[in-house]
Amino acid sequence: MKVFKKFSAIIILGRPGSGKDTQANLLADRFGLIHIISSKMIEETLKTPKKTVKLENKLYDIERERHHLRSGALVNLNFVAALVKDKIKKVARQGKGFITSGSLRSLTEMKTDLPLIESLYGRDNMYIFHIKISPEEVYVRNLKRHRKDLPELDTKKIIEKRLRTFNKYTWPVIKLLKKQKRIIDINGEQKVMSIHRDIMAALNKTWLSQSKAKKK
Repeated sequence: MKVFKKFSAIIILGRPGSGKDTQANLLADRFGLIHIISSKMIEETLKTPKKTVKLENKLYDIERERHHLRSGALVNLNFVAALVKDKIKKVARQGKGFITSGSLRSLTEMKTDLPLIESLYGRDNMYIFHIKISPEEVYVRNLKRHRKDLPELDTKKIIEKRLRTFNKYTWPVIKLLKKQKRIIDINGEQKVMSIHRDIMAALNKTWLSQSKAKKK
């Protein structure tokens, strides 16, 4: 197995409830990566008592973004992209690698954040995964969990809205990455450690391929 470069970037995408955060945590612990959770960053930012927040020289209405979050819709796409972009820059300046779970969640994020990641980490140090679960499995998993921070997101009505949002904004990102042959599908409808083993196997295969290419 290749020695993993700590100055690397891993991106995990998938439907709501696909286990993105769980797999990202396992990989972050294993390789010493910073786990960037865009949903958590959004929640923390929206806790501010301020009426607006400034990112990338643009002001965003906090109350409006709170409403979007709690209704199951995507918050302002530029707002999310700016949050993630700022965090990635900070992590890179520290000389550390990172893993995201959920981002790139829109073509807006992909167009602004992906070039940044490539410029900071290099394309050979980027690994993108899609944890696949069916829409039916989304309902099963999300209706079972009862999160304490945002319990209103785990209702059938909101789950349906989140799926529509995923199909509208995130699925086009996955389709484009598939077309570019830059994303690896992983079966998400299996046990946690089985998914982790599949991701590790895919990483090993990629590392082996890269190693052979460099020797030529």
